[in-house]
Amino acid sequence: MLFQKEKDYGNTITKIGRKKNKKNETAKKKRKIKKERKCSLKNRILASSMVRRISNLFLNTSSEKVSFCALNKKASLALETALVLPMFLLGMVTMISFMDIYRIQTEHLQALCEKTKEAGMYAYVLDGKGPEEITLPDVYAYTPIGAFVPLPKVWMHNTVKVHAWIGADETAFSGETREPEEMVYVTETGTVYHKKAGCRYLKVSINQISGSSLTHARNDSGQKYSPCESCSRNQKPSGVVYVTSSGNRYHNLATCSGLKRTVKLVKESQLGGMHACSSCG
Repeated sequence: MLFQKEKDYGNTITKIGRKKNKKNETAKKKRKIKKERKCSLKNRILASSMVRRISNLFLNTSSEKVSFCALNKKASLALETALVLPMFLLGMVTMISFMDIYRIQTEHLQALCEKTKEAGMYAYVLDGKGPEEITLPDVYAYTPIGAFVPLPKVWMHNTVKVHAWIGADETAFSGETREPEEMVYVTETGTVYHKKAGCRYLKVSINQISGSSLTHARNDSGQKYSPCESCSRNQKPSGVVYVTSSGNRYHNLATCSGLKRTVKLVKESQLGGMHACSSCG
């Protein structure tokens, strides 16, 4: 009987110990759950504060609520702008550069054509001794504009070829040969021809004198000055008149055509009834 009582007492103690252990484990689980809830609550609070900060950063407002979809749209728009804008600017700079190249190319080509035509006219003076075709090159450098980085110069090359102005050769098919004709200088309104380009009658020296002193003025040949038929016909001398040392007319206008000399270079056979200049002929 005594042994049986001791055994029951031991079982009772064991059961009580088990109950205490269960209570301790339950208390531990509850404390663990409380800690986890506190941590999750803190994380939620931190996440909400971060979302608010991000929304304030992008939308500049603290009172309105912003969803993550709106943030994603803003971010995608900024990314597209960062990618597309440089490409757009690069394309615009490229188009402007091509337009500038075309402009410079046109200007140089036009100037080269004028020079080549002028060289072809001078070939006429050689009376067929020069080349039949004249070729002029033009080399220049183009510096790109609007470059983000320094770029080297681009070298451009133009070439223009024209046929020389040699005129008609009447003896080309007859087999005859003739000596080249002498070239002389004439003016549009002149009646004489000049053999020297530096003749004093071709280079007008305009003098400005007062109209009151015109009665005593003389030219290099000792002649008096009479009114110009173009600008001073039936007019008295003005306060200031214009005369030349080789002419015998006075002019009331400085822009009178009589004060200008348009000199042409022609062949001697084309002179007609002109006679030689007394100074250089």
